[in-house]
Amino acid sequence: LIKVSYDTKIFKEGFPLRVRIEVSEFIKETLKITLEEVRELIEEDKIEFQDSIKNISTFRKLRRKLGITHDDFQDEVLKAIKNLTIENYYEGPDSDHNPGRDFVFWKFGTRVFNREIYLKLTIQENEGKKVVVWSYHFPEYTIDYPFKE
Repeated sequence: LIKVSYDTKIFKEGFPLRVRIEVSEFIKETLKITLEEVRELIEEDKIEFQDSIKNISTFRKLRRKLGITHDDFQDEVLKAIKNLTIENYYEGPDSDHNPGRDFVFWKFGTRVFNREIYLKLTIQENEGKKVVVWSYHFPEYTIDYPFKE
């Protein structure tokens, strides 16, 4: 996999249209393959959720408003991940900036309990292949969906 980041600002401002289209098509094809692999790994129950401060904070806010459990929240996030499409794409593939890891992150926006949620996930290949969901929380910034029609 060639690590390429689709930065919409750079592409809108700095590259000719032909280059933007070619990279855009490359990202779409890579994304289709990645999403299919994500769905296959989920069907094999090979998925792990990271409970970061932001993820837990989002759950707690939804629990107060909706009376949901942590399992309810993760189940809805899981359903949303299974239903991701190219239109949910936000950024990636992005390299991991953490020394000692070599993950490739994909970033999406989706709706969970009728609220926008930011997702960041990777397919981790050390210790057996699995999907790791690093982020599933309210977005900190506006999510730009470059492939949304």
